[in-house]
Amino acid sequence: MPIKTHTCLTLTCDVCGESYEPDDYSVHFADLAEARDCTRAEGWTVTFDRKVVCGTDDAKHQVFMDALLPPEPVIQIPGQFGLDAAS
Repeated sequence: MPIKTHTCLTLTCDVCGESYEPDDYSVHFADLAEARDCTRAEGWTVTFDRKVVCGTDDAKHQVFMDALLPPEPVIQIPGQFGLDAAS
């Protein structure tokens, strides 16, 4: 009987280190898309660049999630004074 290699993924939160283990067993996923789809309903976030955040709602997790967002756009209409009085 030949030995076959099979690669799978398990999830661990990048913020607190908690492993995704519903019902106290470690879940192994075939790929990132499967991991993202299976854990989304439980509040976990898996990004395309393999960042993983569990569903814990605290300040530390929120800061991490905010850092993943793009910067807010700065809109300055020509001729309008800026609110910060810099222009």
